[in-house]
Amino acid sequence: MTRILFIEDNDDLRSAIMDYLLLEGYEVIEATDGNVGLELALKHKPDLIICDIIMKETNGYEVRKQLSNHSETSLIPFIFLTALADVVDIRKGMALGADDYLTKPISPEVLRNAIHTRIEKAKEYNDFMKKRMDDLREKIMRILPHEMLTPLNGILGFASIIKQDAGVRTSAEISEMASYIEVSGTRLLTLINNYLAYIAEVSKKYVSASKTVFDIKQMLTDITTSVARKYSRQKELELNLENTALQLEESDFEFIIRELSDNAFKFSSPGSQVIVQTEIVDTMYRISITDLGRGFPMAQDEILDELGVFNQFNRDKMEQQGSGMGLITSLLIIQRNKGKLKIKRNSIGSTVQLELPLL
Repeated sequence: MTRILFIEDNDDLRSAIMDYLLLEGYEVIEATDGNVGLELALKHKPDLIICDIIMKETNGYEVRKQLSNHSETSLIPFIFLTALADVVDIRKGMALGADDYLTKPISPEVLRNAIHTRIEKAKEYNDFMKKRMDDLREKIMRILPHEMLTPLNGILGFASIIKQDAGVRTSAEISEMASYIEVSGTRLLTLINNYLAYIAEVSKKYVSASKTVFDIKQMLTDITTSVARKYSRQKELELNLENTALQLEESDFEFIIRELSDNAFKFSSPGSQVIVQTEIVDTMYRISITDLGRGFPMAQDEILDELGVFNQFNRDKMEQQGSGMGLITSLLIIQRNKGKLKIKRNSIGSTVQLELPLL
């Protein structure tokens, strides 16, 4: 049975709509104000929430805002019910993530259709996410063992050679094999760290309220310079940065920038430029990382949401290192922080474009 939470401080209206919803066969939980509604939403996890806007103490906007900060309630279909019909009010409600906006007085038919539409859309989304998770499990079983065994075999192979032939190998040969072991070990460590980061991200139960404001320009400079140094390509890094302040965990920001800039260097040739530039667009801080590498096989300006974990581009044509997990983990972190991530295919290479809300 579909469970609906109805938050309304007008006793007569609440009673009338409650009776109608019960007659329609829904399980209904009533709340007389916003504070009670928040408690009941977190406790019962309803299938749909209908909420008045103008209420004493905690209004409907605040209810929606608070629920969006909890992963277990942020995606519950939410309908505002109010006498406010101004375009500004409607846009404000939609900006907070409301799925629909019904004005009083409301006919039973309009209410019934709105509820049915939102419940069906939620079901479609849940079915889609279940398929995505099934695909993810299948890809983990198929690809992750290969990605881990490849560097591990390199480590064990060269270690075995050193152990057996140490007496006849020159110091230069041993040093070269030790370098291969180090590269393989670093690759394996990166894969494990990205896997742990992904598991931590998908396991988060809430949006962190403890956020740090920091010097974005300096962090971008430090992180991208460190990555360029890793590939011995410091002279090929071009920075055009505009400073600002963001509400974002420092560790989140570092993970995202390190992953995106590392991909730019990894999949472009030595001698080619990697350009990192920023700009303020409306209420967003846009960071663009452009390389002159092989590019992504997708349409121009495609949103990354369509990509799946472990998808590697052109894998049928070329072998690539890495599972793609770091890229998808970056996407999840960005989405958690109300941002966007896009990939733009250029005539040569690609531009990864990250947008985060300004402070």
